Amino acid sequence: MGNIPHSLIALLTAAAIVMLGSACESKTRFGLPVEGEVVDIDYALTQPAVGRTVVLEGALHGVCQDEGCYFTLSDRAHEILVRYTGENGLGIPVVARGKARVRGKIRDTIIGRNRVSEVRATGVELLGE
Repeated sequence: MGNIPHSLIALLTAAAIVMLGSACESKTRFGLPVEGEVVDIDYALTQPAVGRTVVLEGALHGVCQDEGCYFTLSDRAHEILVRYTGENGLGIPVVARGKARVRGKIRDTIIGRNRVSEVRATGVELLGE
């Protein structure tokens, strides 16, 4: 798209998705279908879960404000970082709010001296409020 910055493209894409979302009741999906049994975020944070593909559901917050490439998913007691980048190099809309369901592989990332579990998502569904 020439000289248009990625952040402007992400913002315009987000605006279009919000308008489409308000016009219909269907879920907004990014990437591959999110299929499978939902597991607790608590399970995803345990060591045996690393390397497994899981489906998680929770409240979406802390969306990356540059390109939507990461966000936090939480339930009542736990939260986990989710990274998602689509084929276009962008993630979910930076204005996304509400609940989400994700499917992806659990992995450990080392940040400083800390082990942090995260999900490398292959699919994300925005479920609304």
